Amino acid sequence: MVKIIKIRESNEAEVILEFLKGEINSTRFSENLNNVLKELNIDKSIIVSGDINNKKENIIRLEIMHKFRGYPNEDMFKNFPKINEWDFYEFDSSDLEHCYFIDYDYWNELSSNSSLPRNAAHNILKGLEVYDVSNEQYTNAKRYLENGGSFPPVVLITCNEEKYLIIEGHLRMTAYGLYSGFSKAYAFIGKCDKEEMEKYDKRMI
Repeated sequence: MVKIIKIRESNEAEVILEFLKGEINSTRFSENLNNVLKELNIDKSIIVSGDINNKKENIIRLEIMHKFRGYPNEDMFKNFPKINEWDFYEFDSSDLEHCYFIDYDYWNELSSNSSLPRNAAHNILKGLEVYDVSNEQYTNAKRYLENGGSFPPVVLITCNEEKYLIIEGHLRMTAYGLYSGFSKAYAFIGKCDKEEMEKYDKRMI
């Protein structure tokens, strides 16, 4: 049973900003995002210290998201569901069992085709490395949590409030699996209709 606690309402502009904040600090994606900023001649302060009450900034960040990740309807966001509402939640320690990786070869292999961060964490502890990608990033993130650190919110979507698909924050969710649960962890969660989710990821129905 999912025990997440709703803290407040959110919106698309805030979620886009938080998505980009998560990626600007990512060892895997930060270079691509910085290249997009350079191409558009935009300073990264629009992400690092962005203001969602600034409509001009929101429009620019939407353009960044489109070039960087194809949002709202290309690349990883192809067939992305129409979100009816975005809200901000705090996780309960047991909620990790209801969160799933996107359907992607690397995450499928790492989680033994379960798409569950906890199973990925179990395989990491056994020494499994997928496609020669080092697991050091996960162990470093786990150590960060053990030393009292906290992560930025992740981004999830759901159509049934039973299964939650990770849109941004896969490394962090895996680190929570290594850490054996959440500790002051938060998420922006988008809710959509079943028909919309089915077009994007049938596993989440």
